[in-house]
Amino acid sequence: MRRHPIVLLSLLAIALAPPAHAQSAGSTGSSGYDTCLVLSGGGARGMAHIGVIKVLERERIPVDCIVGTSMGAVIGGLYASGLGAEEIERQMRALDWKTMFSDRVDRRDFPARRKTEDRSFLAKGGFGLRDGKLGVAPSLFEGQRLAVALRSAMLPSANIDDFDALPIPYRAIGTDLETGETVAMDRGDLVNAIRASMAVPGAFAPVSYGERSLIDGGVSMNLPVEEAQKLGAHRIIAVDIGATLKKRDQLLDPFSITDQMVTALMLRETQRQRDRLGAGDVLIVPALGDLSSADMSAGLDQGIPLGEAAAEAALPKLRERQLSPEAYAAWRAGRVARLRPIGPIERVALVNTSAVDDTVIRAAVTMKPGDTIAPEKIERDLSHLYGTGEFSRAYYTVTDGDRTDDGSVGSVLTYVTRSRRWEEDGTLKFGLFLQDDFEGHADYQLGARFGKRELNRYGGDLVLEARLGDRNRAFAEWNQPLDPRRHTFFRSSLEWLGHNETLLDDDALGASFRIERWELRTGLGLDLGDWGEASVTPFARRNHFRARAESLPIVLPSNSTSTGAEFALTLDTQDDAEFPAHGWFLQARHARYLQAFGGDTHGFTSRLDASYAFAALGGRWLASAHAQDRRGNAYEDIAHLGGAFRLSGYGIDTLHGTGAALATLQYRRPLAQVLEYPLFLGGSLEAGQVWQSGQSPSAERTLFGGSLYTALDTPLGPIYFGLGLAEHGEEAVFLRLGQPD
Repeated sequence: MRRHPIVLLSLLAIALAPPAHAQSAGSTGSSGYDTCLVLSGGGARGMAHIGVIKVLERERIPVDCIVGTSMGAVIGGLYASGLGAEEIERQMRALDWKTMFSDRVDRRDFPARRKTEDRSFLAKGGFGLRDGKLGVAPSLFEGQRLAVALRSAMLPSANIDDFDALPIPYRAIGTDLETGETVAMDRGDLVNAIRASMAVPGAFAPVSYGERSLIDGGVSMNLPVEEAQKLGAHRIIAVDIGATLKKRDQLLDPFSITDQMVTALMLRETQRQRDRLGAGDVLIVPALGDLSSADMSAGLDQGIPLGEAAAEAALPKLRERQLSPEAYAAWRAGRVARLRPIGPIERVALVNTSAVDDTVIRAAVTMKPGDTIAPEKIERDLSHLYGTGEFSRAYYTVTDGDRTDDGSVGSVLTYVTRSRRWEEDGTLKFGLFLQDDFEGHADYQLGARFGKRELNRYGGDLVLEARLGDRNRAFAEWNQPLDPRRHTFFRSSLEWLGHNETLLDDDALGASFRIERWELRTGLGLDLGDWGEASVTPFARRNHFRARAESLPIVLPSNSTSTGAEFALTLDTQDDAEFPAHGWFLQARHARYLQAFGGDTHGFTSRLDASYAFAALGGRWLASAHAQDRRGNAYEDIAHLGGAFRLSGYGIDTLHGTGAALATLQYRRPLAQVLEYPLFLGGSLEAGQVWQSGQSPSAERTLFGGSLYTALDTPLGPIYFGLGLAEHGEEAVFLRLGQPD
């Protein structure tokens, strides 16, 4: 696995510990095996193992046991579970390795409430609260996606929990995080054992195995020859694909130097393992050179043929174990015969350590007793569950059920959901939004949001938020699902808002006012699943207006009260909140003012935002539209244009009226990755207009413009820097950080 810079020191600390004795988690295989295949770790370089296995299969050389570390545990586990080299290669090539080491599921599987938060000004990361302390996740990744892919590939052997009973007996090597000891895993959940073997500390979360917490086996024994000998192997085929030491001119920064030290210590243990090989054993060292341990595509394209070449060079010794075609066919048939049929589902079980009520999880599960195990349906269930953001991991296991009267055996399908322990008392996120047109118009907001979820059986949650800046805000909201499937909800909120605004009277005269507003909202809604939600929300507002200058052209009352109801529909299928490549978004809101309960406002305000994203011509396109119209005397509902992608040639919010319409078309072409975040070069075409009270949209009033810009996605939010142009020679340079909401 690739060693991320922040984990190198933890790797170094364990690597500096004295060599520990390997401990087997179960049986030692005392009866012995004829030939044992030992596969070392090395990240993407481990794809060379596939090439070695290809040669073993082609030359009819049987393997009686397998011991693997890290990526060697992955490839070895696939081979041990019954797959051949060609199938392993197909499985590896079918994976999207750019996303395999990311826990972020497809945004289209997010629930509507999480999609809304994803479009807010909040930074992508946050802190958990536990026992009154701030904390973060114990690792960068949980390995959710990779684990799901491995479970699908290994489904035929999913009901085997004794690794000696696999088509090829198998051991995965891990390292005890507490003691630094080598642990040979010989039973349990095969995928969890593989995850433990490749859990680079800091990058991947440690994996529980019995009473132990395990990390990457490469830390203690990257080439586990010793474990193969403990199994009683008479002959060993060892494949070493570990990283080599860098040259002096490559050691130019602290990270490369620390990596060099860790590699040197790992090589010392690897050499000790090599020295244990006897005259009858075979050592294969593919000539991988500087092949990256992080580039999976290069590992597949270059590592596999290099592994084949190295194995072919060792054929004189390998062929000493070669079988006849008939004997090899019998050996392969014997492997397959060790697999037990996966019967229909006898029972669906649940192991849940999270705060989410079991009833809610079971309501989200679509597999039922009597169904055939279908990985794609199970993975869809898990994606929906994991997409809620409530679990550190969500996976499944398959075990044998009870034997029936006719001798058949069903399956017990168990969904496993693990808690996010570092967030037991809530989450705390911070947000930043700023924009500037460098001509005196700027906007900024700093804020924080506290969230506490799963407060009752159906998943009630509380949100508290505060913002400072051009728009000061204090906000509290309670959201309460009303059924286990969370199809309906009750939502109530209280908000205080203070900001400056140019208010308009019926004659379109405008002046600058300070508005302070209290608003109470209480409504009911319908969750539309992956698509979005619809709601009806009565509201009451109390507005206070304070003039900001003398000799104003308009006079407004100092206070007003607005009561009414808002009808809202939000549909969102886009794969990214800011730089989508696919999907559409629509949000329609209609607020009807009612002169009841002391309300002095009449009329309505309607808003529509829509966009459609698609990929073409090597980039991402986004076609979007915005419309807003106010009728009546609700002074506070002002429509604005001006600023980035809102007629970019004009200053921020310099165009205002009682209504506005805007259409844009953006093209964004990926340029590079900056610290794993995408950098885009983009441009836009824009057309829009504003109108005043008593006016209607008119083609003659339309203004045209566009922009050229660069954009970078970051953990704090997207950064845009560009030049906007519009009719009549209007132009503006703009800078924007974060998402407006």
